[in-house]
Amino acid sequence: MKNQQRHIEINEQQIPVTEESYRAYKRPAWAERKRREREKRCVISNGKGGTKRCTGDCSKCDKQRTGSVLSLDKFTEEGFDVADTIDIAELVADKLLLEELYIALEELDPDNRRIVELFSIGKSEREIANDIGLSQKAINKRKTKLFAQLRERLKDFI
Repeated sequence: MKNQQRHIEINEQQIPVTEESYRAYKRPAWAERKRREREKRCVISNGKGGTKRCTGDCSKCDKQRTGSVLSLDKFTEEGFDVADTIDIAELVADKLLLEELYIALEELDPDNRRIVELFSIGKSEREIANDIGLSQKAINKRKTKLFAQLRERLKDFI
């Protein structure tokens, strides 16, 4: 077999190559074919959480893997709910907005940061006023001013 002349087709031409070059060229294609064959092998549980190779006729086995590409339609047909597609651009924009918001909040003085934090968890102006030691009217004015500042800072991201 070593004396056999090997050829590789490049641009529809048969190029003579050495055995070593031929094998190096073909190895990825062979590996891919082998991987596809392994995907279709039968899967049998060994009872210990693992699997073992089936020795029967795989063409008649109900445990044979199809090796096909997964389909969202097939999941839906089998009763699984499939979430809507995710808009990557929107996800990135949201992440950038959040990062800018965190930066803006870090730049606030501690009292103002605390006011925004308490609003974010649903506290009322009166509860925040009691917590911080200011009047409800003062909290209302600060809140209005803080949110206007944050809106201005984040207007390019919204």
